[in-house]
Amino acid sequence: MNENAKQLFSKRKQEINKEKSYYNKFIFNGHFSVFLVIMLGAFILGYGDWLKAIPKGINYSLIASIVLAITSMFPIRTLLKDADRLFLLPFEKHMTDYMKHSLLYSYFSRIGFQILVVIVLFPLFYVINNKTYDFYILFAILSLLFPYLGLLLKWQWYKYQLEGWSIYVLLFIIFTSGYYVALAPKQISSVTSILILVGLFLLLRNQNKAQLFPWERMIKSEQQHHMNYYKFVNMFTDVKHLKETAVRRSYLDSFLATPKHKRFNKDYMYLYLFIRSFARGKDAFNIILRLVIIALVLMLWLQHPIITLIIGSLFMYITLLQMAQFYTQQAYGLWPQVWPVTDSKVIKGYEQFLNRLMLSIGILFIIAYTIVFPQYCYFSVLFLLVGWLTIRNVIKKLKYQETLLRD
Repeated sequence: MNENAKQLFSKRKQEINKEKSYYNKFIFNGHFSVFLVIMLGAFILGYGDWLKAIPKGINYSLIASIVLAITSMFPIRTLLKDADRLFLLPFEKHMTDYMKHSLLYSYFSRIGFQILVVIVLFPLFYVINNKTYDFYILFAILSLLFPYLGLLLKWQWYKYQLEGWSIYVLLFIIFTSGYYVALAPKQISSVTSILILVGLFLLLRNQNKAQLFPWERMIKSEQQHHMNYYKFVNMFTDVKHLKETAVRRSYLDSFLATPKHKRFNKDYMYLYLFIRSFARGKDAFNIILRLVIIALVLMLWLQHPIITLIIGSLFMYITLLQMAQFYTQQAYGLWPQVWPVTDSKVIKGYEQFLNRLMLSIGILFIIAYTIVFPQYCYFSVLFLLVGWLTIRNVIKKLKYQETLLRD
């Protein structure tokens, strides 16, 4: 039956790889690839300049340990489906073999990012430790072992039906302490964390011999991971499987006041709908908020006026471009059927919404640029210019698309 478990998991993995291969064509398009290249170049430039004058009095070992401890907590990917709770029940006694392949898949699907974090941190500790790196070898080994041991322990923890938050707290403490001992005092005793993880795993595995497979928990977890992937892909293209959710954000209520009777008509209908959907939506709002925060951090961190200007303009372009998918959610949703209006009214409302979003982001970018480079503050007008040109291009394409649909 071990071969059957392997075949089942391989089939599931091929299905998800095929789906990811399809969506990757939309994600890694020309615009996003250029964005990544520029981001990488800006980070290398800023990181190199920062290493030349590293601020003193900061516990970098503790910060790096916390960061790597968080990235070391890999999620368990079982690739289970909702129907499995019924159709795989006769197969339950062989799910142990299935989970072995699942844990390996969970490990290797995320280990690349873990290695990248270790590589990025290496120059920092190489410089602050007088160009020595022997201790860093142990740190790197721990960063490769901890995630897999964490997955093994997490699986036994879930199988024993313990609370999910408790395993994350436990792993965070063990990982952080192990990394910190390897980085700060540079002692071999950091391997004690490995012994603790192995001991807990063996103890729980012995207790779980009579435990049943946690179908509900693992299926729900897999569905959540898959939905998170769809939310990411939805930044670049429409995803049919994505379920929209709404979130009440009371601090935005002042922007969502009911329009007065003069603006309660078809001319202002879609402007209100786009603003309300953005403010109450769970996905678009969070995506734009993350992009803006990342942009502001980079702008305040990089100490080069031209590079900072390019980064701000690039983020303005990417942010507004990602909102193109937001148009289809409203223009082809329920409201056009409830209150039919012409395409031009929908596009006009969308353009007004983008202009307001562009002004809000542009003002934040201008303030950040002025704080860092007050002598060049007039160059920050470029952010608004890039935003205006981007909106103009997006609206032009939408009008052309609507014309093709009418034909």
